[in-house]
This record gives sequence, C-alpha cells and structure tokens, in this order.
Amino acid sequence: MRIVRFIFRNWPLKIGAILLAVMLYGAMVVLQTTQQFPGTVAVETVNQPPNSYLVKPDPMPAVRDIKYLAPADVPISQSSFRATIDLTGAKVSDSDYSWVKVQLVSTDQRIQVVDYQPQQIRVTLDQIIQRTVDVHVDYPTPPAGIQPGTPQLSSSSVSVSGAASIVSRVAYAEARVRIDSSGLDVSQDPDLVAIDASGNPVDNVTFSPRTVHVAIRVNSETRSETVPVDVADAIHGNPAPGYYITSIDITPPTVEVQGQADALALLKGKANTAPISVSGATSDISVKVNLALPDNVTSDTATQISVVIHLQSPISTRSLTVGVVMDGARSDRAYTLSAPSVIVTLGGATAALSALDPATLVASMSVAGLDTGSHAVNLTFSAPAGIRVLAISPSQITVTIAPAAVPSPSPIPS
Repeated sequence: MRIVRFIFRNWPLKIGAILLAVMLYGAMVVLQTTQQFPGTVAVETVNQPPNSYLVKPDPMPAVRDIKYLAPADVPISQSSFRATIDLTGAKVSDSDYSWVKVQLVSTDQRIQVVDYQPQQIRVTLDQIIQRTVDVHVDYPTPPAGIQPGTPQLSSSSVSVSGAASIVSRVAYAEARVRIDSSGLDVSQDPDLVAIDASGNPVDNVTFSPRTVHVAIRVNSETRSETVPVDVADAIHGNPAPGYYITSIDITPPTVEVQGQADALALLKGKANTAPISVSGATSDISVKVNLALPDNVTSDTATQISVVIHLQSPISTRSLTVGVVMDGARSDRAYTLSAPSVIVTLGGATAALSALDPATLVASMSVAGLDTGSHAVNLTFSAPAGIRVLAISPSQITVTIAPAAVPSPSPIPS
C-alpha cells in the first residue's frame, strides 16, 4: 500500500516531467538532423575462444548504413567508429553456428550512433586440430632429353594444422619444384601447398615444417660441346725473381668433349689441363699435358695438349767495374797499363743482370805484335748470352812495353 501511495503521490508533477523530457528530446532531434556515413567500418572480433578458428563468415561483412547525430563542426571519418563482435559465448562446432550482436560505438563522444546494419552476424567457430599428411613432389613436364630420377625428401610427411573442417579436406602436402633445361640436378626448398582429394589447393592451413628439401638426380642424353682449353688454373708455383709470364700458347686451342648435361655443366665452359709447374723458371717452358676433365666427361682428343709458357724479365742496365787482361803478351816484355780496370755498362733482363758476378768478368785487350813503346789499345768485352754491351769507359787504354829486365849472374864462390 505504501508503494502505491508513493507511485501516485504528486502524479501530475511526474507526468509533467516526462512530457518535458519528451519535448526536449524532440527538440534535440529537430536541431540535430540525422546524418548517414557513406563509408563502411570493418568488424573486429574480441574474446575469441582459445583453440578455435573463425570459419564463417568469410569474409567478415563490414558495418554499413551508419546513421548518427553530431554537431555540424565535428569531422566524420571511418576512424570515428569502431565495430566489434564479442565471441565469448559463441559455440565451437564445425556443424553449428551462433548469432552474435554487432556493437558499433563512436570514438568521439560528440557523435551519437542512431542506427547501422547489420545488427547481428551469424558466425561459425571450428576447433583447431592437427594431423600428419604425406608429402608429394610435383614438377612440370621435363624438357626434351631430361630424365628426372626419384625425388629424395628431407621429410616424407609433415604436420598440418587449422580448422577441423578445413584440415579434414587436406589429402597431402605438395612440394612444387622446377627442372631446368640445362639438366642440372634439383636441389630446392619449396613452400608446401595443401591439396585435397580432387587435386585442388586448400587454403587457411599451416604446415610444420613449412618447407622440405627436395633433391632430384637429373639424367640427360649424352651430347657434345666444343670448349676452349684453359691452363690458368693449372699453373702453380712462381718463376725466378724478376721473371713473369707474358703469354701462353696452347695447341690445340679447343677440344670437343662429351657427357650428360649435368656433367658438362661442371666444366663451366672450358677444359682444364693437368698441373704445370713454373717454379724457379728463368726461360720459356714447353710441355705436353693431358686434359683434367670431371667424372663422366670424355674427349676425342687423342694427343696431349702442347703448352708453351713465355717468360720475360723487365729490361734495365747495370754498370760494373771489371779488370783488364792482355791477350798475346810476350814473356820477354814488360807491360805497364795506364788503368788496371774499366767500367762496362750492360743492358738486358733485370734478373739476368742481377745474377752477374763482377769478379768473374774481365775486359780484354790484344797486345800481340806490339813492339816496345807506348800504344793506345781498344778494349773488348764478351757479354753473357742475352746481355748487350752498351759502353766501355774508357774504351781504350795505353800500354807501355819495355824489354824485360835480365837478372844479374850469381857470383862464383871462392
């Protein structure tokens, strides 16, 4: 009874208050005309149950037809709204679904959301599972003459995980590789693709590992190629100090080789020879060597490869002081030279000049047939092979010839 009296106490005043509120709300609606946002707002999911996968809707529909109230000076954009669906109570089942409410709120308190579509979304949550499937290798039809062997895999099976309704459709994992027309062996790590029983791809699953290593031995028909002979990788050692290689002559310069494509690819476009040593060399090296071919590569070249390696040393000059010797001197004459030595300037290879020992070199002068007195005689110098005489200073010296002194007789003893 007390409650009834409270409700009806001053009822005219209470009714008047309600009417006033209605009038004020109507005035607000009149003053702020309802507007419609022309764009859409993406829907976010919150509180999704653990170990679940949102199967449907796919894709998630966006919120549209948004009606709102806002002062005229408030800027409106997509970021002015946030749309969410709360999946807390949604069922996790591959055969059942749940209706969830779409909650659209404004990010600006001056904006009042009046209406929007859709108000609800039907969702299907599926349980995430994991199972093991085999790995199959797939490659396009090989080029003519190429014969792939049996694929070798780093792992013949992998684990696939995802929604139960999707994982159940996966028949196997496919590793797609390519075979090059060059006939090189396959060594690749392709990403795996989920395939169903009809051979169609299955999306939205994850593999562990994500890739596998595929190795395929590729055989090809035997063929022939003409390649140049190369000795650059065969030369070892260093010439004597001061010498360097100027050129190399190779006969024959090219050879014909035979083998399968993968074996020929190991040549890298050239045929190497057996090793050639140039250690300590001071002159051209001429040798005959065999070809050094990879396994399963042969050549019809019956003869050995003739190789001539040309060496050279830089040209320079050197001046040496050498002694003077007389040719044709008589025993009954005494000879006196105006200079016991001369300076000889030589030209030739630096290494050869550096090897000369002045103590072993002499300049010659011929005194045969000269009588007593003073005579100016030209000097000569015999240079070692490969070395030229550029100058002798002085080019002649004076020799003074006198009778040899006769020794006094020994006294006769008493």
